[in-house]
Amino acid sequence: MRVAFVDNLPVGGGLSRFSYMLCKSLLEEDRSVQIDYYVHETNLVRTPEINTLNGNISIKLLETSRQPSFTKRMASKVAGKLGFVGQSVDPVMQEVENRIKGYDVAYFPSAHMMPRPDLTVPITGTIHDFNWKYFFGRQIFTSSFVEQMDSAIVSWMQSSATACSSYDVVNEAKKLYPGLTGYPDVVHLAPVAFSKDIEEQEAEKALAGLGIDYPYIIFPGNFFPHKNHLNLFSAFALLKKRAGYSNLKLILTGMHTDQIEFGIAERNGIQLVTKNSPNKYFDVRGLGYQPNHVIDALIKKARLLVSPSLYEAICTPGMDAWHFGTPTAISDIPPFREHEQVWGIRSAFFDPMDPLHIADMVEKYLNNYPAAREDGIISRQNISKYTWDKVAKGYFKLFQKAIS
Repeated sequence: MRVAFVDNLPVGGGLSRFSYMLCKSLLEEDRSVQIDYYVHETNLVRTPEINTLNGNISIKLLETSRQPSFTKRMASKVAGKLGFVGQSVDPVMQEVENRIKGYDVAYFPSAHMMPRPDLTVPITGTIHDFNWKYFFGRQIFTSSFVEQMDSAIVSWMQSSATACSSYDVVNEAKKLYPGLTGYPDVVHLAPVAFSKDIEEQEAEKALAGLGIDYPYIIFPGNFFPHKNHLNLFSAFALLKKRAGYSNLKLILTGMHTDQIEFGIAERNGIQLVTKNSPNKYFDVRGLGYQPNHVIDALIKKARLLVSPSLYEAICTPGMDAWHFGTPTAISDIPPFREHEQVWGIRSAFFDPMDPLHIADMVEKYLNNYPAAREDGIISRQNISKYTWDKVAKGYFKLFQKAIS
């Protein structure tokens, strides 16, 4: 089977790790499969491990994804100020449509965020969620993009074999787009942690490199509004006022979290701490986007991983934590509860809209830490039974469905 694996959107975090792990598992599951991995330049920078993939694979850079030169960027900026409108057609998509020919199937890991391309080969893709369909208090996706995707997502589901990672996504699809003839097939994922395990000495070295020598809880997540950072900050401020938590820190990772390099959690947000601040005390630290091996070390060494998201398809940070046996406290939302049923994980759950409840559940878990650690260990044992070879088998079935 010849597969075009088309990683054409600039992504990061869990989605980037998913694409790498899926491609790796496909190559390991079927040694005869031939994969051409078409990749956006940004993804090679954020996930350099792509270049280490072994087997019948060829990495092909999408040339139109290259960062323009300084001169071209300035010329584009000047043209914009003068009122000249740039091309409306996505050059990367044009390149994809021109280059993807002669394959048995073309697979798109970010189908939920793009129009269905016009190809002459069978097409399949993953619909991770419908995040763009909701407004969480700040505009992330333009109205024109949502309008475009309202049509594109129907085309994907009606005209292609698609997959998703939870039954909750299927339920969302049926709620938002009722009466279609096709909806995604569910292929549950395995953890996307890059390290099967990480030695204690290696993890300690990673933390030392960041100057972390204190107990902390961690939330790996970008600053998109559905990640619900404000309620987490309020909850952490409440927790810090309680006995026994004066030394505890909240570590943030993900794109733009370094906007809060150091801070103090308060009920209504974060008080920023700079080198010129009279008070140098901090209890919140934002590390920004970190390499995968550093993320693995941070999660492994955390007292607790928290995920207060309002809307997700799966709890990717939680999956990484369970992989390492780290206890978790996560939002009580349907896709996160699905993890209990599918993998048999154990976690504290809280109402993500109630900072007091978040603080109470985190405190309860930390106050009975032996039980929390046991839940983490049991979660690791149970989730380890669901491996990437099972995911690969599910996706090969999807490819065959698209071909037939």
